[in-house]
Amino acid sequence: MFIKKLEVQGFKSFPDRTKILFHPGITAIVGPNGTGKSNIVDGILWVLGGLRLKSVRGDRTEDFIFNGNTKRPPLSMADGVITLGNEEELVISHRVFRSGESEYRLNGKAVRLKDIQDELWKHSIGEKEYFVIEQGAIGSFVTSKPQEKRVLIEEAAGTAYYKDKKRQAQSKLESSEQNLIRLEDIIIEVEKSKNSLYRQALAAARFRRLRERQRELTAHHFYRRMRQLETALEQVQKELQEAEAREQVALAAVREEEKNLAQKRKELWELEKRFKDRQERAFSLKSQLSRLEGEIERESKRLEYLETSKQKAEADRQELQNEIKVLEEEKAGIVSRLAELEKQLETTTVQVEEKRQSLEESRKLVSTEENLLTELRRSQMHKIQEATEIRNNFYRLEKELELFLKQAEKLAREKEDYLAQKQQTETRLSSLKKELDRVLEDKDRQQENLSGLAVNLEQLSQKLAGLEAELSRVNRRLEETGHQLQALEKIAEVERDSADRNPIPGALGWFSELVEIPESEAPLFDLFWKEEARAQAFLLENFKQHLPAGDRRTLLLLSERVGGSLPDSLLQAEGVLGLLKQKIRTRPGLEKYTSSLPEAVIVRDLLTAVSLWEKYPGFNFITVEGDLLYASGLLKTGQKKEGLFSLSQEKKKLLQESEKLEAEKKPLLEEIETASREKVELEKNLEETRNRLLQNERKISDLEREQRFVSHELQKIGTALEILAKEERIQAEEKAALEQQKEAARSELQRMETELEEIREKIKQREEALSRLQENQKAEEEKAYQLRSEFHLLQEKINGTRSALQSLEKRGQAITTKLGILEMEVYTGQEEKERLGQLIEELKQKSVQLEAEARREEEGLLDQDSRVLGLQKQLDEMEARLKELREKEEQSRQDKTRLEIRRAEVERDRVNLEETCWQELKKNLLELKQEIEIGSQEAQPGAESEELARALTEEGEEAEEEAAEKPGEKEEDKAAEKAGEKPRERRRGKPPVPARELSDEELEKELETIRDTLQRYRQVNMMAEEEYLEQKKRYDFLIQQRQDLRDSINSTQEAIKKIDEESKTQFLKALEEVNKNFQEIFALLFRGGTAEVKLLEPENPLESGVEIVAQPPGKRVQNLTLLSGGEKSLTSLAFLFALFRYKPSPFCILDEVDAALDEVNLGRFLNLMKAIKHQTQFIIITHNYKTMEVADYIYGTTMEEPNVTRVYSVKMERKDSALAEEAGTEVDPAPKTLPTTSEDEIEPIEEAKEES
Repeated sequence: MFIKKLEVQGFKSFPDRTKILFHPGITAIVGPNGTGKSNIVDGILWVLGGLRLKSVRGDRTEDFIFNGNTKRPPLSMADGVITLGNEEELVISHRVFRSGESEYRLNGKAVRLKDIQDELWKHSIGEKEYFVIEQGAIGSFVTSKPQEKRVLIEEAAGTAYYKDKKRQAQSKLESSEQNLIRLEDIIIEVEKSKNSLYRQALAAARFRRLRERQRELTAHHFYRRMRQLETALEQVQKELQEAEAREQVALAAVREEEKNLAQKRKELWELEKRFKDRQERAFSLKSQLSRLEGEIERESKRLEYLETSKQKAEADRQELQNEIKVLEEEKAGIVSRLAELEKQLETTTVQVEEKRQSLEESRKLVSTEENLLTELRRSQMHKIQEATEIRNNFYRLEKELELFLKQAEKLAREKEDYLAQKQQTETRLSSLKKELDRVLEDKDRQQENLSGLAVNLEQLSQKLAGLEAELSRVNRRLEETGHQLQALEKIAEVERDSADRNPIPGALGWFSELVEIPESEAPLFDLFWKEEARAQAFLLENFKQHLPAGDRRTLLLLSERVGGSLPDSLLQAEGVLGLLKQKIRTRPGLEKYTSSLPEAVIVRDLLTAVSLWEKYPGFNFITVEGDLLYASGLLKTGQKKEGLFSLSQEKKKLLQESEKLEAEKKPLLEEIETASREKVELEKNLEETRNRLLQNERKISDLEREQRFVSHELQKIGTALEILAKEERIQAEEKAALEQQKEAARSELQRMETELEEIREKIKQREEALSRLQENQKAEEEKAYQLRSEFHLLQEKINGTRSALQSLEKRGQAITTKLGILEMEVYTGQEEKERLGQLIEELKQKSVQLEAEARREEEGLLDQDSRVLGLQKQLDEMEARLKELREKEEQSRQDKTRLEIRRAEVERDRVNLEETCWQELKKNLLELKQEIEIGSQEAQPGAESEELARALTEEGEEAEEEAAEKPGEKEEDKAAEKAGEKPRERRRGKPPVPARELSDEELEKELETIRDTLQRYRQVNMMAEEEYLEQKKRYDFLIQQRQDLRDSINSTQEAIKKIDEESKTQFLKALEEVNKNFQEIFALLFRGGTAEVKLLEPENPLESGVEIVAQPPGKRVQNLTLLSGGEKSLTSLAFLFALFRYKPSPFCILDEVDAALDEVNLGRFLNLMKAIKHQTQFIIITHNYKTMEVADYIYGTTMEEPNVTRVYSVKMERKDSALAEEAGTEVDPAPKTLPTTSEDEIEPIEEAKEES
């Protein structure tokens, strides 16, 4: 799967939407520095989900978004889409905003970054370290850390995926272990709650069963009561129907009689109406007659009155004439009396004026005295008001003082309460502090213990690490010794003849291994006994028995023959260091056989050897420098080198060292095993200590929280006490002030009362003076009144006299007028008298006619009256019969009403029963009747309730009656259980008798018993059963969760183990193949040399880092940092291509990796790229024309506008046929035909830009 297309907009220097098409093969991206070449690579990595910002050259999210230039504003979003394809197409998009939001899409669907990474893993695209070589990273790769090199091999091996899964599994394992710890705590708490709810559920079950029995009995009680009421209602209804029938019969009879009576009454009414009409006519006639008689009498009397009036008028006229005479006489007397009265009036007027002035002066004195008295009274009222206010204030102060006393008592009580609370709180706080100190001390001890355990564990870990390191060193040294022994063995085999490599029967073995030689002199033996060392030694007698034949061999025959002895002068000569055979030690039993071996004298130098050879020519001489002078005169100089004797001695030394190391290894293993056991025990103790410390910390947290709460309460109590003390002080101050005010009010009140007393005395004196003045004034007023009375009397007399005079004058005029009127009345009365006489005659005639007519009407009335009496008698008889019928009908109605009342009472009782039934049973009577008559039982409890009931029954029915038990019974049971005795047996009742089989008395008795039993129960949690079931489900669920967690932990540990095994297998396989490829490619690139990829810790392949050993031809480099830049780049490229050869990456991005390579090495690198480009798509950023020549596609970048990258595709052809053609809307460079190296031949074909 290779990169087909990259589309970016708003990313770094690509503000406009830019599409770049990629093809398989090698694609080169060229352009000046700073034009955005690497931004294309960053765009690819960013869209693929670069986890680290710095991996795409950015510190913040805003660094990926176009920041604008002088012409363009910054953008708010960066968007990128990459299309990967081969057989299937994969479209990945990444969008980020300045606000920080980011989103990924896979084939148009919003996904997480992890989903994209998993999908890329499926297509062999891992982390970017594998397929991206950044600028400057190629040279520093060889000097990178071993773990960083390991990461690349893990990606090639595919174990990075397993490593990520292992990391997830370890995280899951750690989370599961933590969850298991928390779950254990939760289970403990839930179990406590479950047990508590279990006990409550027992009580609730018993209570519920009693309630259900009560409900059953109540239902049957209601049913029986309902049946009684229904029977009573039927009886009442039947009687009511009979009463209604009787009432209807009586009512019909009454209505018939009333109908007849109404008919008779109608006849009577018509007769009475006619009688009344005739009676009215008779009465009218009598009235007219009486009226006529009255008119006749009235007119007669008027006639008599007129006669009398005439006579009286004559008398009055005579009398008036006499009166006129008398009036004239009286008038004369009045005139004389009037003159006298007017004279007396003048005298009285003078006296009245004098008395008025005297009275005015008296009134002024009285007014002055009254004003003074009024002022005194006003002052008195003012003082009284002030005194009243002071007295009210005094009383108010007394009330306030009483109130203050009550408040003081209340404050004292509150203070005592707060002090008691303070003492309790301080006691609680003290106990909490003691408990906290105890727990803190326990925590400190645990902490010290933990620290000690941690130190011991650390020391033991260090010791174990040291032991393991020592064991690793011993193992490594044993392995090295083994390799060296194998190498020495191979060298020894090479040194020996090919035909002599196999042992011969009867041979003692290789002679070089039969003798022990000093290590420093082994080269001398290798030089002198070179052939003997390559030969297999035979004892002469054995050789004769096993004479070999056929093969060409070199053998050494050992015999007991004694060779020639050396002269003492030679041994004592100057420069002689000893004899060669004296330096060897043989196996026991072979000492006598070495005498037949050639001997050589060891001398200091060659000159000494030659001098001694001249003197002793029959002997061989050898120098410590390795010069050999044979007895024959053959001289070999500078021949000292290692041979089989040296190898044998080194082999023996290595074997001894190996035995020593094996001896060291056994106690190390034992010590490591002991230390491991101790470490496990310490870790266990450490974990237990940590758990105890955690529990103590939780307890400390709880105690500190409670201590803070209690301290806060104590602080509140202290604050309240301070407030109370302040209130007491304020009350004391206010009480003192009030007492002062009270005393001041008392003094002021006494002063005011004294002043009032003085004012009262003054008022009394003034009142007495005023009284005297008023008496004088009153006497003067009486005198003045008498004078005024006399004056007014005189005035009245004068006025009366004048009025009498005027009256006499008017009376005279009236009498004169009356005389004229009387004369006129006399004349008029005579005419009226004549008219009245004529009218009386007419009325008398009319009266006679009316009297005759009235007599006839009275006779008709007598006849009708007899008929009315007859009808009235019949009506009385009918009404008597009707009354009897109505009494019967009323009796029937009363019977009906009584029965209706009875029916209403029954129905009321039924309604009450209905309401009571609904309130207690939540059922109406119809449902209750159907349920009991049909025989349906109460709804059976669900499986959950039955299961709970069974569980509760198994535990004991009576456990819930703790509230009704005697106080000591439960404790006695517990004590019996502790003592191992059998606790008292619970009393179990017989199964209840069905309610339908009980009599009414038994039912009510049992119902009353159940009510009494229920009353004895304390508060019952009716939700306890459901809560217990829920808690039990939760407990079972938590137990299952705990088991699941344990299974999950085991399966996770097993998965981690399998992941480790699989990772180890794949990694070692990949390491072996990559090492092989690396050696081949390294030799190809360097034209020789040696290289190796190896683990730093072979015994720990899962975690060990990877190191590269590289020796270019002709060099012995001990450290890779000593390589040149080009050598480092070639070594890195060799390793990279070794990875690609083992596991080809779909694509590879190289950023200026060819910068440090010379032309020759660059060619080798490009050849490698061309060799595998059919497997891997290469995208390389370069400035090298030689690299451009091998590229199949070329892109060019420029930056005509600041901070805006433009991308061009370039078509490379021959110089004489260069042609620039504009492509489509997307950058799709055509493959070149003939590459050139001239920059002038590169022309832009199409700008990779779409105006957005």
